[in-house]
Amino acid sequence: MSSLIAPLLWAVVVGVTLWPRMVGRRLGFAVYVLTMAVNELPLVFLLIISSGIWVGIDDRPAGLFGVVWIAAWGATVVGLIWAQIRAGRARPALDGAFAQALGGDWRAVLDARRSGRPRRSRPWLTGIACPFQRRRRGVERIRDLTYGPDPAHRLDLYRATSTGTGRPILIHFHEGGFVQGGRSRESVTMLNQLAAHGWVCISADYRLRQAAAWPNPLVDAKRAIAWAREHASEYGADPGRVHLAGGSAGGHLALDVALTCAQPRFQPGFEDADTSVASVVSLYGYLGGRDEALASSPGRLARRDIPPLLLIHGANDTGLGVPLATVRGWARALRSASDAPVVYAELPGAQHAFDLFASVRARMTADAVEDFLTWTRSAGRHGTAR
Repeated sequence: MSSLIAPLLWAVVVGVTLWPRMVGRRLGFAVYVLTMAVNELPLVFLLIISSGIWVGIDDRPAGLFGVVWIAAWGATVVGLIWAQIRAGRARPALDGAFAQALGGDWRAVLDARRSGRPRRSRPWLTGIACPFQRRRRGVERIRDLTYGPDPAHRLDLYRATSTGTGRPILIHFHEGGFVQGGRSRESVTMLNQLAAHGWVCISADYRLRQAAAWPNPLVDAKRAIAWAREHASEYGADPGRVHLAGGSAGGHLALDVALTCAQPRFQPGFEDADTSVASVVSLYGYLGGRDEALASSPGRLARRDIPPLLLIHGANDTGLGVPLATVRGWARALRSASDAPVVYAELPGAQHAFDLFASVRARMTADAVEDFLTWTRSAGRHGTAR
């Protein structure tokens, strides 16, 4: 009887991974913690489980219990294979969202604008073979640079080891609900890929927990932009081209920065610094309010002159703590007000923080982010071709 515990537990875990909302919203964060790794690395777990099945096959129970043993392990294996197949649906979902926002010919237009830039990666091969990759050949990571007076004001900088100047800048802010997290966790795959393709990428920490009362993290994010512009020439970057990205709380920060542009009250001590940005990428971002102040709620700050936005959210995200309908509402509000493109994509089967590993889904998302940034760099102020 005890030999049934493992297959039944794994069958439940995989079932919840595939259909997380069946357990209800109250357990949403617990489900995210339990299933996120399984969802992004299903073949790794399949390998581990298959080894266990092979070792324990001689000890399987007899009779009806044996049938249950086989059925539970069979459902687990099939579910993990389906989870990997489902991850590949991220690409058509992203392409469809781009076509809706940028036009059906966006791919052809983008390819014409690339000017010899590297083409897309091979997410299936690298995502399956190297799911734990944290470094990339030809990319150096300069760690623990200081961008402000607080101990939390630290950043890492990624750039290609080859010489070059005038490289565009991407600044990334991590997730963690303003209480935890760090600059070395999510989106490393994206940062490495963009750095390899000619970007200077920055991943910045900001104040957390008690020190993260609004607007402190917003001030930190703007200070990081000011630092990037001030030190751009030291790292071969172009101070005139700064783009932002962030996950969850970091997505909130990235959009809040863009939507509170030219408000010196959020730049104490560096009021004259240019903190404008060319575009924003929000990954599984929280766009609701942190305070009763309107300026703390990016989803309510829509206006005509915002920069191009790319919003990517997991269709199975239970970790954010808000319904998917609310996320869609934020996207609609921003899109209806803006003159610039607002691309909103839902990734089938994706959980919160789906870019923690260098998985197939994370690599497809990195491709999409690079496509979006290439589009905005080669377009006019509101995303139209020059």
